[in-house]
Amino acid sequence: MKCKCLMGIDMGGTMVKAALFSLDGKELAVAGKRLTILYPGKDMNERSIEEAEQMTCEAIREALETADLDPADILGIGVTGQANGSYMFDENGKPTHNAVLSGDMRAKNYIKKWYSDGTYKKLLPKIRQAIWAGNVPAVIAWFKDNDRATLDKTRTIVTAKDYVRYLLTGIFCLELTEASGIASMDQTSDTITEEIFSAYGISEYLDRLPKKIAACTEIVGYVTEKCAQKTGLKAGIPVVGGQMDTGASIVSVGVTDETKWGIIVGTWGINAFLNRTPIISPDIFMVYHYCTDEFWEIMEGSSTSATNLEWFIDNFLDRDREAHIYEKCSQLVEQAPWRDTILFLPFLYGTNVNIDSKSAFIGLKGHHGPASLVRAIYEGVVFCHWYHLERLQKFAPMPDVIRMAGGAARSKTWMQMFADILGVSVEVPEAEELGALGVAMMAGIGVGAYKNVAEAADICTRISARYEPDPEKHGYYVKKYAVYKAIIDALDPVWEMVDALG
Repeated sequence: MKCKCLMGIDMGGTMVKAALFSLDGKELAVAGKRLTILYPGKDMNERSIEEAEQMTCEAIREALETADLDPADILGIGVTGQANGSYMFDENGKPTHNAVLSGDMRAKNYIKKWYSDGTYKKLLPKIRQAIWAGNVPAVIAWFKDNDRATLDKTRTIVTAKDYVRYLLTGIFCLELTEASGIASMDQTSDTITEEIFSAYGISEYLDRLPKKIAACTEIVGYVTEKCAQKTGLKAGIPVVGGQMDTGASIVSVGVTDETKWGIIVGTWGINAFLNRTPIISPDIFMVYHYCTDEFWEIMEGSSTSATNLEWFIDNFLDRDREAHIYEKCSQLVEQAPWRDTILFLPFLYGTNVNIDSKSAFIGLKGHHGPASLVRAIYEGVVFCHWYHLERLQKFAPMPDVIRMAGGAARSKTWMQMFADILGVSVEVPEAEELGALGVAMMAGIGVGAYKNVAEAADICTRISARYEPDPEKHGYYVKKYAVYKAIIDALDPVWEMVDALG
């Protein structure tokens, strides 16, 4: 194949993917490798960094082989990945611990403390976001008190995408969109300050974060000979800063101004719109820099989305024997009645309500089987997104059309359910690997293939499907969603007692 192209690499919660795109945004090849989530203790989920490196290299090599192109035709590479969590390395760039993933909850008691003692209230005007257990400072605080030896050996702490960039270039640095989204940056000055780290009680570890904060489209380094040998890439390809996964997927669906909202249905459930000024409020989960200088992304989200379905598949269905496991799930959903008593709380890997809350099926009866359970999971995930959208609507009216991203956007059944439940039109782009496309666009800007973000989105974003809400189903789901919220409120007083049983 002879064409100039761009590469995007996305290290998500369960997969690492490498994708190649033509300059008009068409996917030329995609390769993905599943990543193992480790559960070494209560509330912990981690990843082997050695496995992450191996799977990243394999995904890149497989994508190149699938596309059958000359690696010299790759103009640039962008990186993205699951935000927050912590990847820790010694002075030689060797891991000092497994990666702590963003859904890890070991540090939740620090979050409770920082909310109750005024730390959060003090920091909010500067960090402009909620603090949660998977944040970089929360992870550092836990290690300071529980495994200081690891921190003593550690010289660099980064997140998933910044680690991928290190694999490519041998250079550790941060990047602006994510650096402003790890509850560590003073967004009034765009610096990570000792004042903020002191408030968390971890000021002695401030120097573990790289000092350089790159822009999304800035060329940070170039593919090294070492990386080229492992992946099949050509040494010398420019690698840009990239973008936090939540922003990368939103920009790739064409959200470039205030008129559009975006939803990502993936490991995390992300719901966002853009604003020319930051909204500083305890009612907003996160405000951070977007990939354009004039906008902030106003975001509500939690690790309560499609990963809940992955749990059901891994534990109750046969992923290895089902060639089309996600089609099987959609078939099960269609088989189950849409009027039913069963509800699902999608809090297997986190929560957007009570920090101690757990997942649950409510309203389960003897006649319910796998189809009803899968349908309840689909519905519960959408309800959780709706809960976030209601918070955003305090600050801006929800538009009539929402753009969708994430792995679940491939499911026609799930997308129709989003339209029916939310009561709005849902548009799905043609590209599937939207996070990778978003940072490939950043690479294209960095190497001069596009003038700016707006031009890149105009060229690369294509809408392939639109789903309209069914008024009858929407009316029913309004009632069911009210029950969902009533259940959350009713269970709120007992979660701490439930958690203590563990």
